[in-house]
Amino acid sequence: MIQPGDGPSSGQVRYKNVNSEEIAKRARVTIEKVSPEQLPLYAPRLSAIVHSHMLLDMSTFFTFPYTLSDSLHLFNNIASQLVSPSAKPSFPPPLGGIVMFVAKSYPSEQPLESMDMEGNPTSYPEIVGSVQLGFASMPNGAFRSEVKKMLVDTRYGGRGVGKALLRGLEEEARKWGSTTCMLDTEQNSFGEKLYRSCGWTELGVLPRFHWPPDKSEQRSTVFFYKHLDVDEDETNGQIEKRQISDGKSD
Repeated sequence: MIQPGDGPSSGQVRYKNVNSEEIAKRARVTIEKVSPEQLPLYAPRLSAIVHSHMLLDMSTFFTFPYTLSDSLHLFNNIASQLVSPSAKPSFPPPLGGIVMFVAKSYPSEQPLESMDMEGNPTSYPEIVGSVQLGFASMPNGAFRSEVKKMLVDTRYGGRGVGKALLRGLEEEARKWGSTTCMLDTEQNSFGEKLYRSCGWTELGVLPRFHWPPDKSEQRSTVFFYKHLDVDEDETNGQIEKRQISDGKSD
């Protein structure tokens, strides 16, 4: 569910030592946390992005046929799990909690039209992407987290929106004491290229793991992880990882 052009074709890490604010600035977006009260208001716009991905045969969360209420339920159902944007990060994080982010285009930029699957315009067309940071649900995994439901409007491809969302998520995960983060994405997708370019390590491929929207085939999924307590350095396009100790690398 990442838009074309969001990951460099060379496979090099191009955002080494660059914080999320700088990446967002380059992408001409702002990254904001979502509150439990805001999510129901944003849900129609996010559902419109989901539907546009399905029409492009990009794997999402649904298969045809599905309804607008199905898509709205996907987001509204997690509102009770959202961590308040005003919450002060601490360890351990709330078990099963979710920190959700949205990317919004600059106010100076006229947003593209947003229509739901029934042809009705939605509010908040300035939202061009979202992602969720999910914390482990059991105490023995309190140091783990997961990238969930990365969505980017494909019309904003090539701007680095997905990269800005991912960097913001990584920074937030570290604040909560997360040292291991995981995710999965469709094999040979733009998402796979993005995660590789951002220093994520492939764990493996699980064949025949999910359906595309039309259920025409069973597609493979790639699982990735990233240790967030290591530093990244770029040497000839490769990632050199150094364990951080007391805030300093060896």
